[in-house]
Amino acid sequence: MKRQIIRNRKMRFGVLAVTLTVLVIAVTVLANAVFATLAKRYSWYSNLNETPTYDVTEDCFDFLGALFEKYPEGDIELIFCEKAEALTDDVTQKYVYDTAIAIEERYPDRVKVTCHDIWTNPNAVRAYSESVDPVTGEVSTTLIKSSSLIVVSEGFHRVYSIEDFFVFEDGNLDNVWAYNGEKRIASGIMRALNPEAPVASLTNNHGEVYYDYELLYLLDDAGYALAYIDLYRDPIPANCNLIISYNPNSDLVADDVSEKSELDILSEFLAKDGNSFLLLVENGTPKLPNFESFLEEWGVSMQYHTDSSNGKSYRYMVQDASQSLTSDGYTIYGEPATAGKAAEMLAGVDRRVIFKNATGMGAASGFVSNGDGSYTKGDRTLYSLYNSADTALSWANGSPVSGESVMLMTLTEQTIGDATSSVGVIASVKFSSEEFLQSAVFGNTDASLRLLSLFGREDLPEGLTIKPFSSQDISIITTAQMLSWTLSLTLIPALTVTAVGLIVLVRRRNA
Repeated sequence: MKRQIIRNRKMRFGVLAVTLTVLVIAVTVLANAVFATLAKRYSWYSNLNETPTYDVTEDCFDFLGALFEKYPEGDIELIFCEKAEALTDDVTQKYVYDTAIAIEERYPDRVKVTCHDIWTNPNAVRAYSESVDPVTGEVSTTLIKSSSLIVVSEGFHRVYSIEDFFVFEDGNLDNVWAYNGEKRIASGIMRALNPEAPVASLTNNHGEVYYDYELLYLLDDAGYALAYIDLYRDPIPANCNLIISYNPNSDLVADDVSEKSELDILSEFLAKDGNSFLLLVENGTPKLPNFESFLEEWGVSMQYHTDSSNGKSYRYMVQDASQSLTSDGYTIYGEPATAGKAAEMLAGVDRRVIFKNATGMGAASGFVSNGDGSYTKGDRTLYSLYNSADTALSWANGSPVSGESVMLMTLTEQTIGDATSSVGVIASVKFSSEEFLQSAVFGNTDASLRLLSLFGREDLPEGLTIKPFSSQDISIITTAQMLSWTLSLTLIPALTVTAVGLIVLVRRRNA
């Protein structure tokens, strides 16, 4: 009889629990339906995704303040081609206008913001539609739109389109993801204060299929005028102090076909004070004997493994399974120099840098270690700015061949009397790609600008980063961190449930 009463009581409790659950769900669904209907009818909405605002940073103000102190002469006018009311009403243009106004308010004696309505008065800005190329001297015409911004100083002007102040994913203008107005306006002011821009010449006669546009934007922000050059046939522009070769796939000419080989041309260029050469290669770059013999003279030895079975040499492919952003281990963090002058060169560059599809480099024969990561031979000193981590492994022809750390970014300085010139090598072409230069998380842009400063370029907008419209923090998690989080999120709940179950089981047995 007692057992029957207990069974009936359990049944009643079960029925009651099910009934209450169904009622709660039904009431919740009904309440949501009623509230949704009323919200739609009476517009009960609140915008939880307000348009973000981006104040001008103190880093930007400090940069501009230093410029105005260095160049005490010359005022800047920032000309918008629309009425102020229209600019503030347009979400996109308001970002740029607010940045310009903030700069004017901080430096009212040097910066003036002007608004013209070109719909009713197109002649107000017509004079700025033509510009002269600083390298070729050719006159070009720019279409000025109502969304344009014109940076003007005495004897200088430059027209920016609205797209210049934003960052777009994969170049798709319909997919904007970050604001870049602070750095772009600051760079424009820098150029206006010192319009005599040096030239960066980009070689185009060695199979350089594609210069990533983001690298070109970075050079432009750094104040360079850009020129493409066939090193074998074209004269180097008079004001050029930097030559860049981006993933060459054919070698330097070093024969007797012409009076001078390209090796001689580069050597003569680097014999002049303030000139620099930058080379970007990767694990897929073919072997280039003349390029590499030239680099060895400047202290850099590209790393190869010779297969004893066939006698062929294969370029290193650097992998780090634990310090990578990708599962294959080939998108790795570079470890910055921590000692000597190389560490001093990177002072202030705090964000991690990424080397994708990297090859390896080492010190060339004859360069003697100074014990601090630098190597010297005669009047040339090699500095290893970034290396692979101790956990990295180098592969060649499908097999692991070395567990030693290799150089990923180097700078070699030549000093003869008062004349200094430089050669830089980056062992990853993707280092200077849109994927990483556009990042607000990684320090590839910072490291690139620092390298340009070591080449002697002044007034660089270092530290001025893009402003994403959403958080990008998740992109910095490495494969090792992912594994750690996965194990934690998998094991901790399971162990907690097991522990609680054991406690309940023991207590019930002892009850």
